Amino acid sequence: MAKGLYVELTSSKEYPTNGKDQVVWRNKLGYYNGGRTLDVTNLTDTAIYAGHIVVRDKTTEVCRALEVADDTFSDIKENDEILGLTVSSVPKEKAFVSMVTIGIAAENALPFKMTAELKEKVQKALPGLQFHK
Repeated sequence: MAKGLYVELTSSKEYPTNGKDQVVWRNKLGYYNGGRTLDVTNLTDTAIYAGHIVVRDKTTEVCRALEVADDTFSDIKENDEILGLTVSSVPKEKAFVSMVTIGIAAENALPFKMTAELKEKVQKALPGLQFHK
């Protein structure tokens, strides 16, 4: 029997999670086509968790996970646009993500809190995305 290509389907490394991947999304109806690789330079956590807000700098077109301070999402910068919220948790060193743009998210299960101002900006940028408590 001829030998074929071999692909390692298991990983000895554990993937970090905050335990909320299964409850962040109540319904996922639309996705950002193709997903994105993120700049994680300013990310202090070991992972990007399900429901993390992803933004893109309009000038450089660099995508990144929105910064966090004191367990709360920071406000977006003037030159940023909101692309979506991450579908699932991924390790920081493999920061390529899929994002939901239309769906229902459990607001209390998001990895970090949102200010009322940020929530309004997210809903304006992604009108098909709803947050339920």
